Amino acid sequence: MFLAEIEATNLCNTRCLHCPHEVMRRPRGMMTWTTFETIVSQIREHVRGERFSLSFSGMGEPLLNPAIYQFIQHVSADAFTSFSTNGTLLTEQNVRRLIDAGLDVIYLSFNGDDADLYSRMMGGLSFEKVTAYMRRAVELSRGTRLRIVAHVCITKANQHRLVQIKRRLEQEGVGSVIFSLVHSRGGNLQDRSLCDTPPMPEEHWICDVMQNTLFVDWRGRVLICSNDLHGEHSLGDLLTEPLEVVLQRRVELLAQAVPLKICRECNDILKAGGDSPLPSGAGGILREWIYDLYRDDGKPLTAATPPLKWIYRIYEQENRLDRLVNRLLGIEQQLQQELAGARKATASRQRELEQRARELEQRIRELTELRQLQLRTAAQLQELQQLHLQTTDQLQQLHCRTTERITALEDLVNQREDKIRRLMGSFSWRVTAPLRALRRLLFDGRRPRAR
Repeated sequence: MFLAEIEATNLCNTRCLHCPHEVMRRPRGMMTWTTFETIVSQIREHVRGERFSLSFSGMGEPLLNPAIYQFIQHVSADAFTSFSTNGTLLTEQNVRRLIDAGLDVIYLSFNGDDADLYSRMMGGLSFEKVTAYMRRAVELSRGTRLRIVAHVCITKANQHRLVQIKRRLEQEGVGSVIFSLVHSRGGNLQDRSLCDTPPMPEEHWICDVMQNTLFVDWRGRVLICSNDLHGEHSLGDLLTEPLEVVLQRRVELLAQAVPLKICRECNDILKAGGDSPLPSGAGGILREWIYDLYRDDGKPLTAATPPLKWIYRIYEQENRLDRLVNRLLGIEQQLQQELAGARKATASRQRELEQRARELEQRIRELTELRQLQLRTAAQLQELQQLHLQTTDQLQQLHCRTTERITALEDLVNQREDKIRRLMGSFSWRVTAPLRALRRLLFDGRRPRAR
């Protein structure tokens, strides 16, 4: 899915502890309808009818732009839409408008479980007010397209309260809570009392965000990511250039494999995207490991055996926990090799079973065809038997008719023979009487007369 982050505005109504908004040197303003429509038109032409994703975030509070509802409604039929907010403008009226516009997800930044911690983290915002807004938004979203997701940014100020924050959010009805570790915004947040996470090793400098997400600022200019607070790394302007040209520049930049200064100083865990710290992918993605780093789980190493706890303390005392990690990675690699062997054997067995299944399917097809032939033969035999019965009946009827006619002819012949005999008898008498008379006359005339 094509991913784009469109900055509805880089204006903000608060100054969160973990955000370096005040050092941003990019011009400030709000995206206009004309600019948005031009950008979306290019994206639609690029995706060619496929669904895409638009996040209306960036370096500001999206709800400060009154056109945000029109933006969402314009793309909600063919795009997944979302934005991040501090919650101060999530009034009931605004939430209803967002639902009507077709918004999919609100990522609500919520970084404390009480008023003091929340106010410190969120630049003096009212904990009670935003909590009430959040509670009502959750109620209004039920049965709609909209989902409310809480986003907790982990800093040194709240890392000890993550379990309590998550519990409070769940009590308010929030169904999904995600955690992210505060980062320097490409080196722009320099307060190490908040963030001292080391940057990603340079061999992994290619960022998942830069590679897969198009960031467009409120003016229509494409930057390498939202952390480019000063607009120093522009890939082009979508108001004057085709999207394909801009995307090609990004491909060429990534192909150079030379980390920029902003990338070398970046320690955003989203840079690793969905990567897992373990080669096998077991244990979840990096974000889940970060949450486990601060989660209050009672006593440490609760799931470890006594020998493992002991060896951990030895490695820790010798300051060689890296060796322990290497050994665990070696064990994980061995387990993965064994698992790969098991998978290979399973795959081989599966192929055998699939071959056997194909043979059985062929046999079933043959038996089915034989059964169908048997049924057709039985039907034909039944038709022949019916035809035989019909023919036998017709022959019997013909025989009866023939016998009757022969009998009639015999009677006629007998009658004719009787008539002929009678005629012959009458004829014989009528013919032979004159002949006898003539004979007597003739013979009698030849005889000498008696003297």
